Amino acid sequence: MTEEFNLRSRKYWQRLGWGLLVGLLSTIGAFIFIAIMDWGLSLVWPDPPSWEPFSGSWTIVIIMTAVGLLVGVIHQFTDAAEMEVFEAIDNGRLDPKPVPASLLASMVSLIGGFSLGPEVPTGMLAAGLGTWLSERRQLDESTSRTNVLSGVASAYSGLFSSPFAMVLMILESTHMQTTMYYGTLFIVGLAAAIGFSLFFWGGGNTFSALWGLVQPEQYDLQIWHVGVGILFGMIALPVVIFFMLSVKILKRFVAPLNKQPILRGVMGGLLLGLLGKALPLTLFLGTEGLSITTSQAAEIGVGLLFLFAFAKLLALSGALSFGFIGGPIFPLFFVGATLGSAINLLFPQIPMSLAVSCMMAAVPAAMVPMPLALVVIVALVVGLSPMNTMPVVLASLTSFAIAHGFGVIEGSPKKAVAKTAVSGQR
Repeated sequence: MTEEFNLRSRKYWQRLGWGLLVGLLSTIGAFIFIAIMDWGLSLVWPDPPSWEPFSGSWTIVIIMTAVGLLVGVIHQFTDAAEMEVFEAIDNGRLDPKPVPASLLASMVSLIGGFSLGPEVPTGMLAAGLGTWLSERRQLDESTSRTNVLSGVASAYSGLFSSPFAMVLMILESTHMQTTMYYGTLFIVGLAAAIGFSLFFWGGGNTFSALWGLVQPEQYDLQIWHVGVGILFGMIALPVVIFFMLSVKILKRFVAPLNKQPILRGVMGGLLLGLLGKALPLTLFLGTEGLSITTSQAAEIGVGLLFLFAFAKLLALSGALSFGFIGGPIFPLFFVGATLGSAINLLFPQIPMSLAVSCMMAAVPAAMVPMPLALVVIVALVVGLSPMNTMPVVLASLTSFAIAHGFGVIEGSPKKAVAKTAVSGQR
């Protein structure tokens, strides 16, 4: 037995101790980040706009333009950047130097109402902290990698209220499946439990704000629902293609401004502010919005539901293209839930909870390399029974398989091979 998983090895216990310490510190940092974000949102947006089209005020445009200016200034004078958390998980390292400025830009972006989620900044914080502490203490590569994994899993367990989903996320990252790897999973699982417990206790013994937002009537699983789950995975593909094309087009449009980040930020804030004024549901990360589009679907109507979903994709792609920093998962949850509600209106024989949960998992699964972890998170959000998650699993895996297997996510197969070749902790 190697020291990768040898409970009689002092080195393994040192690895475990560092992993739990980084997990605890990452969770505290993520909790503080979310608390400041929530406080800032309540301060800047004390009376959020209604969902009705053209119900927003010019205040939205003024706030988002001002925030765009501020984010542009941060980019102008710092090394703030959107950093790849999932690459850090695979590589076991994230450059800690740009993290503080990136967190500041992300905090301002989120408080400013842009269509982004907090999973990227909290992940950057955790991975950057794990790397910084490891390098400062000159820890070995195996311990450093475990610190990054434990930090991200712990922070995300609190954010998503699901330690099990985060252990699955680590299993879905690049690694060689051997018994020895369970030594790392044991450390990550303990760190994830710490993250969940701290958020649960700090939130007044309540789960994540995501829980309970979507509560459609449950359904009895039937055989044909399994095939519908696969179909939903296929339906997610054109949605993802639309998103990727919009990002590509907007980045080309913005490219001449990349050397002028202040002007780029102001323009992005102005344009996305105008979109938010016209369609207020394109604002914020989308958790409150998906509650509206699922509970009031009949009142909103099929046409507006489709409009809201694709406008949200434009708001997300615009925020990412103009230099605002945040994650895609929460806005994509909104898109999936809203499209699921529209499909239910078009085909009432498909249960609402089936359509919503399948699309909530399938849309982000095409772009985020954690399809099974997304299933667990969605099941908790929607309140699905274990039996009723079967179509959701198929929807998520189908979407991921098509997007990556056919190369819709550009370069992903080669990228996965490259990561496997350089992965150290196996």
